[in-house]
Amino acid sequence: MEFRWFLLIVCSTWSFAWGQSSTTDAVSSSGFKLPPRKLADGVMTVVPPDEDFSDTISGVFDLEFVSKNPDLAWVAPDFPDSKPFFSSPAETLLEKSKKITFRHEVWSLEFSFKPVRLIEVDLPLPSGETERKVCWYMVYSVRYPGKDMAPVVDQESDIPSRPGRIRFESVRFLPRFQLVSKERNFSQDPQILPVAKAAIEAKERVGRPLLDHVEISKYDIPVSDDKNQALWGVVIWTNVDPRVDFFAVDVRGLSNAFKVRVDSEGKTQFDRKTLRIYHWRAGDAIDEGKDRIRLGIPAFEDPERVSYYLKQYNLPERLDYQWIYR
Repeated sequence: MEFRWFLLIVCSTWSFAWGQSSTTDAVSSSGFKLPPRKLADGVMTVVPPDEDFSDTISGVFDLEFVSKNPDLAWVAPDFPDSKPFFSSPAETLLEKSKKITFRHEVWSLEFSFKPVRLIEVDLPLPSGETERKVCWYMVYSVRYPGKDMAPVVDQESDIPSRPGRIRFESVRFLPRFQLVSKERNFSQDPQILPVAKAAIEAKERVGRPLLDHVEISKYDIPVSDDKNQALWGVVIWTNVDPRVDFFAVDVRGLSNAFKVRVDSEGKTQFDRKTLRIYHWRAGDAIDEGKDRIRLGIPAFEDPERVSYYLKQYNLPERLDYQWIYR
């Protein structure tokens, strides 16, 4: 009898200690979660840096802030011939501000991501209560491979040639994410939701902290070929129109490339290089949290439906993602 009691006490003690150990392993600063897992190959879609050498060049255009200044014009009555007395008109500031081409170094980041997913989370309200909401989120990582470009000019003809390579020691990812739907005519910025981020960390279990779009901008990303040096982040949206079937996620900040253009009103616009990632979901507003979101465009067999989707985003063909300027 004494032996049975002894065995029962030992088993109970071991079970309690094992339970405490398991609980300790599963709990982190972000709440309860299982141990990290290794992602299988192909789970993350990897978008390499876009080596478009034309990104180092922007122009040709006139400098608006010079051409619109009337005090710089060489006109009568001070200059009867509408030109300088002792210099060539080509040497004036107004003439030099015309047909300008900008050249600059360009760096780019490698962007890896999972397609947008859904999770239901109890979010706190100002009243102290909670409200259950469906959060749309994207888990991603960024790495700086150092494949940069610099403009090179042919000294004889002044025609841009193939850019050379430069390398910064590190760069920062200053992102701007937007969830865009031309179908429903909206463009939505993400939110910072610590409670939702903790729930996503526990669900995804990537083994690295998931930084929001403000936190990730605080870190320098050094040049590295090691994928373990990548920074991981998550971007979250709530109150997304549940009726949306086709949408895209725009990601800015992956490159410092820009284009200068003059719009229809004559105003100068600076467009940033943007990665646009296309998604679709065969869902509705009845049970939003159960909908599955897929990457790319729907596998329609009907040519008219395919054509409709491609026209929504001005796509020349079926694409999962593309680089645009906006």
